[in-house]
Amino acid sequence: MTQIYHKEKRQLIDLPDYQSQLVDKLYKTKWGRFLQPIVTWPPFSELLLVKEKLPSSRRKIQTFCDTYQINLAEFETRDYPHFAAFFTRTPLLKARPRCSEEQVMAVADAKLRVQSISAGETIVVKGQIYPLAELLQDQTLASLFEGGWLCLYRLGVEDVHRYLYAETGPVLASKRIPGKLHSIRDMVHQELPVFKENRRAFEVYQTSVGQVLQMEVGALLVGAIHNPGHLEASRGQEKGYFSLGGSSILVLYQKNKVSFDQEILEYSKRGIEVQVKMGQAIGRKKENTTCYQD
Repeated sequence: MTQIYHKEKRQLIDLPDYQSQLVDKLYKTKWGRFLQPIVTWPPFSELLLVKEKLPSSRRKIQTFCDTYQINLAEFETRDYPHFAAFFTRTPLLKARPRCSEEQVMAVADAKLRVQSISAGETIVVKGQIYPLAELLQDQTLASLFEGGWLCLYRLGVEDVHRYLYAETGPVLASKRIPGKLHSIRDMVHQELPVFKENRRAFEVYQTSVGQVLQMEVGALLVGAIHNPGHLEASRGQEKGYFSLGGSSILVLYQKNKVSFDQEILEYSKRGIEVQVKMGQAIGRKKENTTCYQD
């Protein structure tokens, strides 16, 4: 079980770990480590997911909804031809309303952690130190976010795997970086520099709060990162979606451009993720202020 803080329910809850036995065997056993290069090779993940596109996989949907308390009434359709189609379900706008313009908006249904970006342009995730220059493969770009903020969204299998643009403005740069598809579980982060090894893609866009960088990171059993590649980012517009599997989104803000909900910051410091919903307010776009509170 993984413990998170549910922001709407205002309580700590335990979530079941989907396919935890598979992940444990892959990263904690001799045979699993031997097979890692094959299993984390992207075409292998895509091959394994063929069965999730068969009509017979529809049987899994109701059990999945019962296990994770998913209300199908919140989505555009309740009838899916297979499990893979259900996994990329689109929520109704009324079920995920966008917060007001002066607030910082959650880009996805996810488990969120917020942290500052150090003077050395590094971030730390579960003991792994990531220099931004290596993560982005661009030193000049990394230096823009020194002293800023990172929002790390981890999408569990039960979360909606579609995501929004955080802000509005022209896209200045985009990049796709090939890589493996390691699991994004905490125990894997502790052993491997997952974000630096996994497939990822990012866009940088100019906004009213400076430049914002939004990166999607692939993970084990994720077929692909689907980004249409807009020339203009629009706050609250769908940016893209992930195929099957859990994954992560990183959103970087520049120094002194935004402040964050005190409750989210406190749980983040304790290493506890906060469950948020797409469109929810997580802070304020206001320079040189104390942290926003509900």
